Amino acid sequence: MADDTRFAQYQRLEPRTRPDRHGGSLEDALAATVADPLFLLARQWQLAEFQGEDGGSPIASRLTTEATPISRFRPGETGDLVDLPTDRPLEHLVEHGTDLGLTVRETARCGLRFLTMLGPVPDQAVDDVLASCPLPDAGIHARDTAGQSLHRVLAARAPDAVALARRLREGWQPSGLAGDQVGRFRDTAKRWLAWFAAEHPGAGKACWVSERLEHRFSLGASFPGQEVGLTVPEFSGGRVEGYHFDIDLRPGRGLGAAPKLVESPETRTLATRAGYPGMPAERWWEFEDDTVNLPAINAGPVDLARLLLVSFANVYGNDWWIIPVDLKVGLLHRIKSLTVTDTFGDEVDIEPTDLVHEDGWSVFRLTDAVTGRPGPAWLPLPPTAGHLVEGPPVEEVMFVRDEMANLGWAIERVVQGATGRPRPRHTETPEPEAVQLSADALTYRLETPVPEHWIPLVAVPLRPGSDAVKFRRGRIPRFDEHGVRLEPVLPAGRILERTDGPVMFRDEEISRAGVHVTRTPVLTRWHGGGVFGWTSRRAQTGQGEAASNLQYDAAIPPRTVTG
Repeated sequence: MADDTRFAQYQRLEPRTRPDRHGGSLEDALAATVADPLFLLARQWQLAEFQGEDGGSPIASRLTTEATPISRFRPGETGDLVDLPTDRPLEHLVEHGTDLGLTVRETARCGLRFLTMLGPVPDQAVDDVLASCPLPDAGIHARDTAGQSLHRVLAARAPDAVALARRLREGWQPSGLAGDQVGRFRDTAKRWLAWFAAEHPGAGKACWVSERLEHRFSLGASFPGQEVGLTVPEFSGGRVEGYHFDIDLRPGRGLGAAPKLVESPETRTLATRAGYPGMPAERWWEFEDDTVNLPAINAGPVDLARLLLVSFANVYGNDWWIIPVDLKVGLLHRIKSLTVTDTFGDEVDIEPTDLVHEDGWSVFRLTDAVTGRPGPAWLPLPPTAGHLVEGPPVEEVMFVRDEMANLGWAIERVVQGATGRPRPRHTETPEPEAVQLSADALTYRLETPVPEHWIPLVAVPLRPGSDAVKFRRGRIPRFDEHGVRLEPVLPAGRILERTDGPVMFRDEEISRAGVHVTRTPVLTRWHGGGVFGWTSRRAQTGQGEAASNLQYDAAIPPRTVTG
């Protein structure tokens, strides 16, 4: 009678090493030393390499998928529904409507292009164009010396492209044109307006939610009898990936997409074992890849996640197989059937994991937006950019907390100047504030000064009567040496919105770690050869708390301070 208490196979070895004259270590037990042929055979027997198994390995597979078009788009949470365009990447559609203001350099470049396309015309017509559409200087910051110099150079040579486009759409034409020059001007205006509209598309509903410091948008699709909403509640910028989406199956979440089923032909292919760098070899004497050394990972008794990862990689890492399949972009895909043929010739129908595991176990599934549990086994492939070429950020804002001052701060580290290039704000020369102090007494100050690019964030109630708070963009009062109140300092960049109205930020979005928000120029090429450029807003984890050294009711020693 067989002894059921005996084990004929080991999953892993856990040797017990006792101290010896060398101090005791695991090196001797883990080293694959060679003693004699019998030792080699014993090691292989110990690792169950001689034991046969009845399980077959997959050698062929048949896979059938079906899909439905992703055809609807909604910017933000309450934006207007539109058909999802296929002539541009989704990232451009999501982010281009946020930053549409042109710099002095860009508006002058577009205006000069119009004069170049116009060709030879009387000087009176050119002067009339420059006088009717002067290059603006109202948006140039007082500390942007490079932008002011550029404006002085270009003001007499280039018109304002935005004002010119508006006037040309109204049918305006300059004086001094005669004969065929009028027809040539109208033809040039038509061609230039078409180019300008393609180069700088009009403003759409922005997906950027300023108080949340993130993008939000939704896509809609519909299988026959089942509407599907693909929501992106927290998109921090960059490339749109499949894991950004949540699935919403409630009625109406398909955003009015027409039901349609697209069936793909059956795919017959070979299954390939999944691998990864440092994957343990199946046989004891097989050399392993040294790219990643999993046994060298240190984990303490409470590092359960790290221990589970190492255990899974060493014990169950070679139990996974990959079946490559080509899928079309712009569709929401799902697997209709999967049949695997093993080495014994048996065909096995593979069912979804949610039908096999009652606890809802799954891998790489989108989250159900309502229940928070894994959703159906669907894969969205929206028309996203393949590769993004990015430049250095043209604007950086650090959202931080200052516990000593009991405030939050939005620190404008870099803003975009009128030249289009990034301009560090910490290098600005502050306005002189000379305070004549008494020679024999302390001078009282209500509050100490802070740099102008430190914008305060004041905690206010989230709603009337609520204990929860949110941050409101505030202003530091400024006074001259005579006590006259000066004009408040507004943000120089676009992230903090150059408006006089209230600008709010949610308290839970600005943690103690802070938030680092940037505006980064992006360029990509779409199929067909088209090039799309826009400015992408990115939100990342910050660098912790900050100290502004703001003090109230300060007594300053008797000396003269300039700061």
